[in-house]
Amino acid sequence: MNNALKKLATVAAICSGFAGIAHADPVTAGYWQLDSYFQPGGGHFSTQMVCLNADNTWYSTTQGPWNGNWFQNGNEVQWYGSLSAGVSMQIATFGTVQIMQPTTMNGEYAEWSVPGTPPLQWNRHYTITMTYQGSVCPGPA
Repeated sequence: MNNALKKLATVAAICSGFAGIAHADPVTAGYWQLDSYFQPGGGHFSTQMVCLNADNTWYSTTQGPWNGNWFQNGNEVQWYGSLSAGVSMQIATFGTVQIMQPTTMNGEYAEWSVPGTPPLQWNRHYTITMTYQGSVCPGPA
């Protein structure tokens, strides 16, 4: 009986640990500053401003038309979209960030030309930091 209680306690501890991992506070919708840094090297590349809407869409207020959708999975937020890069090229974008605090997210971001065949005309990778600026968003760029 003692061995069965130990197994049950172990299973309960593991399950409660998974429950803590799966639960995270929702991302704060609103205005976010996105700072991107070159990979490799880490030098600052750009600062963009984006609005994460409560309906899981987003748009840039500093570079247009750059927009898309986002979703949250636990402490991870994934966001994807596209922007026009002239008459003949679209840029696909994808980022994944971890919620560090309610007002800070850190992660990685990539953008590439579509359609494309290697070597891609545009293929860049960055580390990013997103910092909450407030609940009010200006309109799209």
